[in-house]
Amino acid sequence: MIAGLMWDEPTPEEKEDIIKRVADAIYKYDMDLVAILFLESIKPLASVGGQLARYMLAPFVPFVGERSMPYLATFQEKENLEKLIKVLEERGKKDEAEGREQSSKAQKKGWRRLLPF
Repeated sequence: MIAGLMWDEPTPEEKEDIIKRVADAIYKYDMDLVAILFLESIKPLASVGGQLARYMLAPFVPFVGERSMPYLATFQEKENLEKLIKVLEERGKKDEAEGREQSSKAQKKGWRRLLPF
């Protein structure tokens, strides 16, 4: 029935896709450092928190939609939280390498603006 659909575990491919989508959303809003700090702090309690969230949200699933259950199932596993953290850290390293070049150009432009004063 419907209850069986709500609690189906996502496949490994779906889990990877969920991790990628969440990382994209975090990166889009430039919240990667905050997210890494938060994820590292909740990682020890991920399985307990995931089960508690499932228990607490079960009555509201018909109103919220079944789309939230694969996310809960994915991030209640510590391994998936670690994958998300690694994806965010790798993107941060890429941006840092590219950002140094861009920031030096931006700094030069900024100084040029201030020079006439």
